[in-house]
Amino acid sequence: MTRRIIEPERSRPSPAPPAPGPMTGWIHRLGPRLIVLAMAGATMCGLSTQGAAAEAQPKSPWDRWMIRFEFDNDTFLDSDDAFTAGWSLQLHSKLMDRWNPAFAGWIDKVPGLGDDGQGRRLVRWAVALNQIIITPKDLTIAEPQPDDAAWAGLIGVTGTWSSYDNNRLGAIQLYLGCMGPCARAEQVQTFVHEHIAGVPPEGWDNQLSNRALANLNYEYRRKLYTDDPAAYVPRGFGTDLAIGAQGGLGNLTTFLQGEVDFRFGWGMPMGFTRIPDPAGIGMVLDPVYLDPWKPLVKVRGVRIYFNLGARYTWSTYLAPAEGGATENGGHHPPLDRYPGSRQALFGFHVGGAPFSFHATYYRYAEPLPNNIKGSIDWINLSFERRF
Repeated sequence: MTRRIIEPERSRPSPAPPAPGPMTGWIHRLGPRLIVLAMAGATMCGLSTQGAAAEAQPKSPWDRWMIRFEFDNDTFLDSDDAFTAGWSLQLHSKLMDRWNPAFAGWIDKVPGLGDDGQGRRLVRWAVALNQIIITPKDLTIAEPQPDDAAWAGLIGVTGTWSSYDNNRLGAIQLYLGCMGPCARAEQVQTFVHEHIAGVPPEGWDNQLSNRALANLNYEYRRKLYTDDPAAYVPRGFGTDLAIGAQGGLGNLTTFLQGEVDFRFGWGMPMGFTRIPDPAGIGMVLDPVYLDPWKPLVKVRGVRIYFNLGARYTWSTYLAPAEGGATENGGHHPPLDRYPGSRQALFGFHVGGAPFSFHATYYRYAEPLPNNIKGSIDWINLSFERRF
């Protein structure tokens, strides 16, 4: 088969021809959940009502960019404390076979981020805006609560560069942001609680003061088992297994993490699981892979698949866990130990071009620090559109 030449600065060539062949009290409690579930319903309706129109004028997968909105919350688990909420708005580049010459000179020198020239590994970049809201368990107390999680907000932007095929992945990410009133977490949570969730939070005068944040993260993953290529089309059932390691260095977080991820289902995309860690604490990725050496075979159908993950994290620094000066002139003590070292992830994924929906449950196995009264478990919902 003739090898396809892929240029990053131009649209990809057309693919080769296909080969043959849910009163008021309840509403106050459940309001945020109803809104998010409605968004999920709208997304899934889009799969059916807009899918046909998208198919009328199909666009090559090589030329599609991707926009993603992520919503993190523990309300779904009848909790509103510790890591209480977060969101992220992301833009991911189209699939490219080579890095843009403007930054290829330095990125090729990062281990695992080479592009192989015109070869099997694809390369992509992504940018994201992210906010995290952290609170104690009782939001109605205006006085300081030194025996619980701090009031804290974080906001930041990331740039991520990744290189991968169906067997290996390397990625590097830069995070720049701030923690404190600069993050506008008080305004966001107060608005949501006043208009949707009922009682507004009372303790934001105790939030941690402004602090600039920067972090550099690196990740590498590799498949231990990869299924037959036919298992990755919508009507095929497949499984694969990957291991990986990630590290972060900075004054947002400094850590080292090991992970195992098992995927199974109908029509898993080639590549790796998209793990929706908050930006800066984890990587902003969309590691969906298409083999540039093989012709694209058009197969209709919705992809439905799952992932089970296990991770262990060694942390030496986590900004909101460190305590510090607060806006009321006081000082919040640090946590007695870092939370979240042992994690289990359960993911559900469904999609058909151009829309996709992902839900991931983060379960933390170890005992909580003594000065966190609630739970740190949470759920991520992600909505994607490729265009």
